[in-house]
Amino acid sequence: MRFRQARLRGRFSCLLLVAGGWGLLAFAQSLQAYLVAAHGGDAQAWWPTFGYVAAIHSIWAVLTWPALAAARAIERRLRRRWARLAAYLAIWPALAGCHVLLFSLVYWPVYRSDHATTRWAMAEIMFVRNFGSNTLLALALVTLAIARLRWPRKAAASEGRPEPAALIIRTRGRVLRIPFERIDWISAAGDYAEIHSDGEIHLIEESLASLSRRLPAATFARIHRGTLIRMDRVRDIQPIGRGDAHVRLATGDVLRLSRRFRHNLASLLVPVQPAE
Repeated sequence: MRFRQARLRGRFSCLLLVAGGWGLLAFAQSLQAYLVAAHGGDAQAWWPTFGYVAAIHSIWAVLTWPALAAARAIERRLRRRWARLAAYLAIWPALAGCHVLLFSLVYWPVYRSDHATTRWAMAEIMFVRNFGSNTLLALALVTLAIARLRWPRKAAASEGRPEPAALIIRTRGRVLRIPFERIDWISAAGDYAEIHSDGEIHLIEESLASLSRRLPAATFARIHRGTLIRMDRVRDIQPIGRGDAHVRLATGDVLRLSRRFRHNLASLLVPVQPAE
């Protein structure tokens, strides 16, 4: 019950933050347009100007949640940088298109004119007139979404605060808290990951790359593109040639160490030596 209440409070706070942020941006842009028009000798009424800009930004406020979900999916599922970049670039036309369509559907009765006699005509006009601003707003929204996903860990490191001592995961409809010291190793399972802890395996809908960013780098190491281990679980490293090796954990599991990642275990007492 407490967890659910805390989660609801967090969502409500996030909702207020998003609404307040877009509201402040709408006010700033309305004020700029009002002052520019007044300086040019063509003063505009304040409230109609603010109402129109606020209507535009209200649609962006609604699109904040899909943008966050898309960024979260990209960060979790795509491992290669070029794939993530391509996916983020693809978000722009999707966000811009959704914006003009939603605006036309919702606000056409209010802002229709002789030039916008139908919702589709309004969508075309909105897309052309707001191409530049929509591009900047879409890029800003995606940037904020990425920062929202990556900020907590970076903020903790920069402020000298200790990183979380446990991994919070959702598996099979349950929310689990697994202390870092109980995690032995993690393996990739397609778009999912398997956490091996105390003889149990927890399947979660999150990629290994995403999980690696949530774990302390000083304690966990990637030894293969599909394997991540807790370094203090290593008991033996046996070279098998060409820079690869077998890593034996305290649990008895034997995992493959790829030469691509062998530098991650350089701090261990037993270094990996290439086979003669």
